[in-house]
Amino acid sequence: MSKSLVFLIGMMGAGKSSVGRCLAKTLKYKFIDTDQLIEEQEKRSIESIFKENGESYFRNIERDIINQFDKKKCVYSTGGGFPIFNRNIDKLKVIGQVVYLKTSSVVLLNNRIKNNSSRPMFQDATSFEKLHKQRESIYCEADFIVKTDYKIPEEIASEISLLIE
Repeated sequence: MSKSLVFLIGMMGAGKSSVGRCLAKTLKYKFIDTDQLIEEQEKRSIESIFKENGESYFRNIERDIINQFDKKKCVYSTGGGFPIFNRNIDKLKVIGQVVYLKTSSVVLLNNRIKNNSSRPMFQDATSFEKLHKQRESIYCEADFIVKTDYKIPEEIASEISLLIE
């Protein structure tokens, strides 16, 4: 039985949104970015939510948003901390298939997120690598792990579609 919800998890910059869009197109599913969903509901940016209400407020919104997930064919791109807090990964695995886009810190730092100040959890390379290490064990609980270093979104999406079919 294939579950018709697919959740992409991984660090900021792993390509969850771009791969998610490609995958949704390939599978003829709907695509939803959880951060965009939260921004629409809150009528402000993730950055503002973090600044004005703090991280735990944001994590509670993430936890509650799981109940709104459409049960019909959909690919969700989740925020980097989404599966980590409140053990959300467990809930995601019950309602769908979870795919970890595994990207090395080197590729993330050098190619994907450098010079991006709009990411609330990014301070500097050292703290980023520490965060990556902390989250890795939970990310690895995903149903599937796909390495993304030096691959284009279309390539990753087609790899995922073969895994989940």
